[in-house]
Amino acid sequence: MQELYYFKAPLLNKHSATAILKGSREWIERYIQLNEFGDRFGGYVTWRSPDIPTDQMAGEGLGVWGQRNISRLRRILRERCAEFEIINGEGPKQDLLIIATVSGR
Repeated sequence: MQELYYFKAPLLNKHSATAILKGSREWIERYIQLNEFGDRFGGYVTWRSPDIPTDQMAGEGLGVWGQRNISRLRRILRERCAEFEIINGEGPKQDLLIIATVSGR
C-alpha cells in the first residue's frame, strides 16, 4: 500500500504553516496526470528526489496544499481505485523543487 504524507509547513506564507499532502510523483501520476492539477487543485508542489530513497519515495514528490485540496486529492485517488494510507509527518527528507499555482480557478 502506498504511503501519502500529511504535514504542516510554511509554504506560500513564511509566517504560518499550511497543511500539505505529498506522495511519490510517479505513483500519484498513475492516477492523476500533472496537467490535471491546475484545474482540480489550483496548483501543485514538487520536491526533489530524497537523498536516501525509500520504496515509498524513490524519486520526486508531488502534492497539494490546503485542507480542501487534500480532501479532494484523497477522494479522486479513491475514486480511481488507488490504495494508500496517510502517514502523519513529512516522510523522507526532500528539498522543495517547484510551487506551481494557477490563477483564475
